[in-house]
Amino acid sequence: MIISRRHLLIGAATATGAGVLGRPVFAADFKAAAVLPGSITDQAFNQVVYEGLMAAKKNLSIEVAFSEKVKQADQVSAMSDYARRGYNVVIGAGGEFTAAAKRVAKQFPDVLVVVMNGAVTEGVATINYNNPQFGYILGFIGGKMSKTGKAGMICGQEIKPFVDISDGFKKGWAKAGASGEVTLTYTDDWDDVAKAKEATLNLINLGADVVVPYLDNGIVGVVQAAEEKGVWAAGVITDLGKSSPKTNVASTVLDFAAATATALDLAKKGELKPGDYRFAMGSAAGYMGSINDAVPAEVKAEALAIVEQMKAGTFKM
Repeated sequence: MIISRRHLLIGAATATGAGVLGRPVFAADFKAAAVLPGSITDQAFNQVVYEGLMAAKKNLSIEVAFSEKVKQADQVSAMSDYARRGYNVVIGAGGEFTAAAKRVAKQFPDVLVVVMNGAVTEGVATINYNNPQFGYILGFIGGKMSKTGKAGMICGQEIKPFVDISDGFKKGWAKAGASGEVTLTYTDDWDDVAKAKEATLNLINLGADVVVPYLDNGIVGVVQAAEEKGVWAAGVITDLGKSSPKTNVASTVLDFAAATATALDLAKKGELKPGDYRFAMGSAAGYMGSINDAVPAEVKAEALAIVEQMKAGTFKM
């Protein structure tokens, strides 16, 4: 199901599980809750999801609640607690909530369970991006700027969105003519700055001169390592050009605040059901960020032409 190609949520929303036969209708006292794995002040994923929740509260006049720093072992109990208390929508912030969300959705069929950035799951509404597109454009620009032909990508754990981003990145990297390996590494911690820095330094020692963080607060460690060793960093979720302009080779922006607010708007209208919804490049919640001035004009022009093809829906990897 295509929601909109202009500035709104777009993608294939294949309804599964509860809610397929009819559009859920929520009462006027609509309530939404988000369960977050990290801090609402992490200046990364958790904070922007929280900001989207607060924007929905203000703009939609709904009641909201949240829990932060919820460990994986406590996800089911935290989400179930909100479901029992009558919240219409319960959001798991991150792909690591997939298993918990499936259990909660099965237990509470009248509650819309949502996972931000998660794998397609029966009975759950997943809010995602066309992740290969975002990875591709960063791989293309990074590959053009690499001298070693090697790149490293750092993530907290193996989740489907990151795998999709890395697949796209590898294709863009190869298209740019970079023949070296793209190495993936997992820190088993989304926030630990020291672990992220150590993992990045290891990748740089292996020859990577472009590194890509897909982390929460751990992004700080990746950028620190890149700055110290004089290599490029590419931002997927946040625009590193604003915080680290010299180190940022290029960034895309996955605006999970806008994605969260849009999803809740659709949910309140009864238009969000179990299924997969995706933002593409050029949507209100997913777009191209900064490109370093050191990137040659012809490379930048070629990259932006690819972005325009993605916006138009004509790009093929």
